[in-house]
Amino acid sequence: MRIPALLALLLIGATPSPSPTLPPEIYHTVSRPLCSALATKFRPAIAMLIQNDAIIAKSPALFKNYVDMSAAGSDAGQSMAVMHLNNLVTPLVQNTLAVQKLLNDPSVFPDKPQSAEDKDMIALKDATLKSLANQQASLDIINGFVETQQLSQMQHEGFGYLNSLTNGGMTSQSHQLQTDLMGATPDPSHPQSAFDDTAIQAGLPPNPYEIDVTTLPGLALGYNPVNNLKAGVEYTQEQNKKDEAPLAKGIIATSKYCAQLADPSPKP
Repeated sequence: MRIPALLALLLIGATPSPSPTLPPEIYHTVSRPLCSALATKFRPAIAMLIQNDAIIAKSPALFKNYVDMSAAGSDAGQSMAVMHLNNLVTPLVQNTLAVQKLLNDPSVFPDKPQSAEDKDMIALKDATLKSLANQQASLDIINGFVETQQLSQMQHEGFGYLNSLTNGGMTSQSHQLQTDLMGATPDPSHPQSAFDDTAIQAGLPPNPYEIDVTTLPGLALGYNPVNNLKAGVEYTQEQNKKDEAPLAKGIIATSKYCAQLADPSPKP
């Protein structure tokens, strides 16, 4: 089984290589900002990126299931698919915000790098944010679709309520009233961004690499917009694979560098 690039990074240093049993030695380590950031910022961030990848990977099949249930005329099946997609949103939002908070630490990441290590830290931060931006785009698509479907359901419920007030009659006047009160049904091919909400952003600065999902290939309105949303998520997944490669390379190089700084103290 092929191990994903980011997952392999977490295994670096996790399993010690076999070595002969030696007498106990006292080691001292050199504390460097880059190595500290690797342990306290990048490793937990990568773990959450891996979780996000696994969560997002579930969504294409759920979009397809929604389309299949729609073709079969199963309202219950469509609602179930939307519910499962909705269950993906919360952990993605939580992980995304957590990664942003980890990387938004001025005490670790200086605005202006003063050393080669500072430059390496900023480079790793940028690579992590680029990977996160792809996942944010996937989240925007998933969350936009879920919100659209939930709002559409609320509209239909509102229509039923208004109909009961007019004895079941659907006059042009009542139809206009419904439209004015509830608004037009949002276009699922142009989902709202979850990160346009100040409350969700939690006061964090926006990701400088954030992607406008309306520019993604495959999201143009077609015969079935839901299939296009599925294609949009798959596109972000492919882009993320490309962006994870330099991140993995940088983390591996940094891990080797920090491992070399461990120096045993002189033996008595």
